[in-house]
Amino acid sequence: MSEDKNIKIAKLIGLEKKTREAKTEDELNFVIVNETRQLVDYISSFLLLKSSSNNFSVKATSDLATVDRTSPLISYLEKIINHKDHRDTKDIQTIDLEKTSKSLKIKKPKNIPGFILQVPLFSAQQGFQGFLILSKNQTFNENEIDLLTHLANTFGHAQNTFNSGSSVNQFFKKNLGSKLFWSTLILLIIISIVPIKMSSTAPVDVVPSNPKLVTAPFDGVVKNITINNNDKVSAGDLVVLLEDLDLNNEYNLAQQSLQIAEKELLRSRQSSFSDTKEKARIAELAAQVDLKKAELNSVTKRLKNSKIYSTQNGIAIVDRKSEWQGRPVSVGEKIITIANQNEIEFLIWLPVKDSLVIQKNSLVKVFLDINPMKSLEGKLLRASYQPSLSPEGILSYKLTASYEGDANKLPRIGLRGTAKVYGSEVSVFYYLFRKPITFMRQLIGVW
Repeated sequence: MSEDKNIKIAKLIGLEKKTREAKTEDELNFVIVNETRQLVDYISSFLLLKSSSNNFSVKATSDLATVDRTSPLISYLEKIINHKDHRDTKDIQTIDLEKTSKSLKIKKPKNIPGFILQVPLFSAQQGFQGFLILSKNQTFNENEIDLLTHLANTFGHAQNTFNSGSSVNQFFKKNLGSKLFWSTLILLIIISIVPIKMSSTAPVDVVPSNPKLVTAPFDGVVKNITINNNDKVSAGDLVVLLEDLDLNNEYNLAQQSLQIAEKELLRSRQSSFSDTKEKARIAELAAQVDLKKAELNSVTKRLKNSKIYSTQNGIAIVDRKSEWQGRPVSVGEKIITIANQNEIEFLIWLPVKDSLVIQKNSLVKVFLDINPMKSLEGKLLRASYQPSLSPEGILSYKLTASYEGDANKLPRIGLRGTAKVYGSEVSVFYYLFRKPITFMRQLIGVW
């Protein structure tokens, strides 16, 4: 055996090794159009494979990382190969470009070499895979054609590995006549139409059902909150102190102003017996005294309201107590909440993406974080029509559910967990595929 022949055999083995080791289809295509040059001399090569339209299109070219779909040469080759005289061939053949161009009435590009070799690629599993097109300025010899015949089977087998539809086709061919396949398919169809309750999970909080809000009676500054979160509170207990320094100053000034006005009125009345001018001022000064009394009453009332007392028994719900000291508040602004621990409900934030058809009194199951293995039952009381942002910043529907469990085992206000909300009955198929169906509806606008 000659040294040249040994080299070619080594190159052939190396090329087949690279073909087998290709990890992706793009990597395989690169090997086919570029590495074949080690054994067969050519100027350029083109790999044509079947597309979704069942036509052959160029998937890779030699010396280029990507295929230029705007190239006249690419378009020319695709028109030739997709012609009935060439796409059905099973043998390696040389293409007569002049004859073919005239037959198809297309113009031959100037930069194409004079000799084009068409190499069909086959696999034992899937048969015909595509074409490898080689070009050069002289004819291909017999040794080159023999090598290409061998490589065509190697490349075809490798292409079959990346044929995504092959495994599916094989599966159906193998199982369409199987009783087990049809029995399983019928069973799946029956199961898919079985009705079940639609459900979604969402975050839930235990909240008071009838909370009493403690609000600011006037614009002011919080001096102190005298209670802590979850403290028991009785009616009449002091819960909030507002800053009263300015109010005390206003009270003292109002008292002094009232005293001055009263003295001025008294002096005018005493002088009115001898001075007609003073007699005429009595009415004006009396009105001034009334005004000062009203101002004093207003300040007194505000001073009294600077101490806020609870109006009912319950527990205090204080949100970040340390941040309230020195905080300005507007009239009517909520400061704390007094809740009856025996009157609770569940606040549920159902994300819009998990929304479902629900009705009043729909079943709700709550799994609190402190005991996730045990569920608490409830019934839906109301649901918002418009979604809003939840505390976590997720667009959600606000649902409220009652507690239907043992009154002696009420969950503590402030506990959190996960709620399972049950809606209308749907098929198992819809239950499993509603999100993909929704996605397709949004994507293509039908269904």
